[in-house]
Amino acid sequence: MASEPPPSLALDLTGTFAFGLNGALTAGRAARLDVVGVVALDMITALGGGIIRDVLIDSLPPATFQDWCCFALAAAGGLIAFGLSKHLQRRCHP
Repeated sequence: MASEPPPSLALDLTGTFAFGLNGALTAGRAARLDVVGVVALDMITALGGGIIRDVLIDSLPPATFQDWCCFALAAAGGLIAFGLSKHLQRRCHP
């Protein structure tokens, strides 16, 4: 991932964070999981698509495993979503 130009890298990392938030919010809302379950489903959602893409185009090892930023952003998205899930639930479902 380090060889990508900065705009592409920024978009990739932004997408990873956004998918992490989405996966974590869905896990927290639909399954009412604890923090470990939310972060696990968050990581699968945020990183799974890129891993499958890299395997299908034969770009091995996948870019996710070459840089810690992807893991950190995915985990941060999950933790933020878990922390805000109660507040968001009250705000969205009065």
